[in-house]
Amino acid sequence: MGFKSNARKRRKATTVSSGKIEAEKKEYIGELRCDVANCDNWADKKVGGRKKAYDWALDVWGDSGLSSDSRRVALCKSCYKIGKKHKKDEPDSWS
Repeated sequence: MGFKSNARKRRKATTVSSGKIEAEKKEYIGELRCDVANCDNWADKKVGGRKKAYDWALDVWGDSGLSSDSRRVALCKSCYKIGKKHKKDEPDSWS
């Protein structure tokens, strides 16, 4: 075993013996919902959300698939990945 492995074991042993207990992580409550219809995930940057152009999202989900008509569309991490996969094979319009 290496140095880091032994250090981790010692650190766990000292925290248990000293009575320190790690605080439980609370569930993240976001401020910004994903703008894709039927998606209830958070689109905050802290949890991997992104904002993309409305036209970009319109190509992926269509007009009925979006719940917002703003210039920028807030997307959760999973919806952003779906959009990236959908747009991957399309040729660039400027080239």
